[in-house]
Amino acid sequence: MKRLFRNLLFGLGGVLLLGAGLTYTPPFVHIRNYVQRGEVDILDYKHHPKRQVLASTLPEPWPLDSNFNKAVISQNLMDTLEKYQTTAFLVFQDGKLVYEKYWEGFDPKTLSQSFSAAKSIISMLVGVALYENKIRGLDEPISNYIDSFREGEKAKITLRHCLTMSSGLDWHEKDRGVFSNNAYGYYGEDMADVIDGLNVEKPAGKEFEYRSGDTQILGLVLEKVYNKKIADLASEKIFQRIGSETDAYWMLDKPKGREKAFCCFAPTARDYARFGHLMLWKGNWKGRQIASEKYMTEALSPAKGVIDPKTGKPIEVYGYQFWMQPYKDLQTVSMRGLLGQLIWAIPSRNAVVVRLGHKEAPQKVGPYFKQDSEMYLQAAMEVLGN
Repeated sequence: MKRLFRNLLFGLGGVLLLGAGLTYTPPFVHIRNYVQRGEVDILDYKHHPKRQVLASTLPEPWPLDSNFNKAVISQNLMDTLEKYQTTAFLVFQDGKLVYEKYWEGFDPKTLSQSFSAAKSIISMLVGVALYENKIRGLDEPISNYIDSFREGEKAKITLRHCLTMSSGLDWHEKDRGVFSNNAYGYYGEDMADVIDGLNVEKPAGKEFEYRSGDTQILGLVLEKVYNKKIADLASEKIFQRIGSETDAYWMLDKPKGREKAFCCFAPTARDYARFGHLMLWKGNWKGRQIASEKYMTEALSPAKGVIDPKTGKPIEVYGYQFWMQPYKDLQTVSMRGLLGQLIWAIPSRNAVVVRLGHKEAPQKVGPYFKQDSEMYLQAAMEVLGN
């Protein structure tokens, strides 16, 4: 009996060692990383590999409006902000900070993970590349830059298709399985390999389907045309030029690896607002054109020729990695990320709104927008006296 028990222990030990060893092999390494790092959160940049995004050498602190923090937000709206664990809520108008509130010990120097709001920054970098003639046009095939797109149906996919989330590739955003592309993308260690493994399942350029893989492809293209890391590009081409005050981070797939371009940028709330103003000012920063104005105008408008499968009509809420959320009489454009990372530009009010936090409402308003997002816009309108 003792011998049998000993053999069982040895066998169990062997299985455990084998299992632990497998988590260091490419198909399973994301499982080990998930166990070590845990569920997604806005402070993930503290636990994942990352690369610094240097702030501007000429920082431009935000001027305070004469009515700074004098507005009082209704209690029911404040309750909503707190219910979903908001950490930062900022409102700007006419280039001045009108309202600023933080929770949980966050302050103007606290970094916070963007999740998919970073997709809009990748779009801006494409606009910069177009402005600097690093790419010839949006209808260039991806195959000009990524070898795995040179054959078959993948050869038909263009930059525009990836910008409008209409590549037709088999990255399914709703798949939350252990071996889904989302799992490999966020916790894995080889983003280029994940992209190389994608296959076409529907014609490119026809139908909108939100997929992080399309943004990652754009990131790989930007790396190629500039021969630089995404974090370095974000700093050199945007962050340095818009007066950012605090160094940020971009999370990587592995130490000294590649940026997860589809997510995972971590600046402060005040520096998020600078990207909001780039939306508001169509790629211009105080008289200096950062990204092509023509490109930004198109990027912030519904994508042409792309069908929304939820309505069967042309897409009305998505451009080139930016969202268009209607709210009452307002037309807004926004950067949006998981758990309610939201940066709006509201042209009719010359305003920018930033909301960061740990949670978002499960209920939706229409097929794409969460219920709490309308409450935040309502709170912003109270601040602005509308």
